[in-house]
Amino acid sequence: MKLKILYFILLSVFLKSNAQENRIQLEGTVKYNSMYLPDINISNKITLLGVASNKNGNFIILAKEGDSVLFSSLVYTNRIIIISKTHIKSKKITVYLEPDYYQLDEIMLNKQIVIDWAKTSVTKGTILNNDAIINSKAPNARKLTDPNAQAGGLNPISLFMSLTKKARIKRKKRRAKEEKLQQLKSDFPDDIRNLYNDNFYIEWLHIPEEKINLFLDFCESNGLLELYDKDEIIIKDFLIKQAKKFNLINN
Repeated sequence: MKLKILYFILLSVFLKSNAQENRIQLEGTVKYNSMYLPDINISNKITLLGVASNKNGNFIILAKEGDSVLFSSLVYTNRIIIISKTHIKSKKITVYLEPDYYQLDEIMLNKQIVIDWAKTSVTKGTILNNDAIINSKAPNARKLTDPNAQAGGLNPISLFMSLTKKARIKRKKRRAKEEKLQQLKSDFPDDIRNLYNDNFYIEWLHIPEEKINLFLDFCESNGLLELYDKDEIIIKDFLIKQAKKFNLINN
């Protein structure tokens, strides 16, 4: 029995020393914009050794070129960094993470809380992080489902929605802008068709009447949609050039 224990100890020591062979200490920092992130889990996927960032977002980890280092938490999106020659030469690594706004439901389903509410003073501009995540307890099921149970207490979901309101509004505006842009581009060929009558295509561009729509499809495949916000001079110049190409192909 003692021999088996000694064997496992020697084996673990050997594996640890082998994993650290030729690896150097990298001094790192984890940030979100200008904010330093504490309690981010950092692990070398090759050596299986890991650390956590301190209150200033700093950490030290052993690595060599080609190692994959995983940065993970319950609040920020996971990220894998492949150690490069630059990292090894400078012996430093700075990693930026983005908040994962879609983790709340998953956390609630797994009976976990992102913030230690008993230790958190919430004010305007507070940024959510995962301080004391390991020690957090499962949420009270009644408080999550019964509105009356929230009276006189703190509603984590309402607070989360309030703190992320600006970010959600910004994303909604960005999606609306992208959808409007796509709609403008989609309608642009029809707008061009309606803007100029058949005489313009037939007499100016020498496009046969039965091939006008085919010509516009040809233009669309050559970048017409990108001119949706350009002035008429640029659009006409584009149509004239494309008409020459179209007529060469079709004659």
